[in-house]
Amino acid sequence: MQEAFYKENAKAFRERECSIAPRFQQDGKEMLWKIRGISQAENAEIWKKSGENPKRYESMVLAASVVFPDLKGADLQDSYGKKTPESLLKAIVDCPGEYDSLVSFVQDINGFTSLREDIEKAKK
Repeated sequence: MQEAFYKENAKAFRERECSIAPRFQQDGKEMLWKIRGISQAENAEIWKKSGENPKRYESMVLAASVVFPDLKGADLQDSYGKKTPESLLKAIVDCPGEYDSLVSFVQDINGFTSLREDIEKAKK
């Protein structure tokens, strides 16, 4: 029974495609986003790097969870005149409804009950 917890038996972190911003299309088809779950080690590192600033933490978790589009790609960053994945993400997803969709999807895939509520709990 305990073997189920062995590292080699653990499933990889989840990665799913989703509709975040239907306005981005290629050949008339919506470009789906690829979102992944982050590990607890990544989460702790992001919290530290954010300076324990809840707004910065949220934007960093969102950016870390996005696999596609590649927010670290120089061409995409240059297209928007942004140099960090976090600032690029905010430029791409500048519609409030799309941003909320992204937050909800990232919350779900990472197992947060509510990313914003969990940030408040972490501050205490």
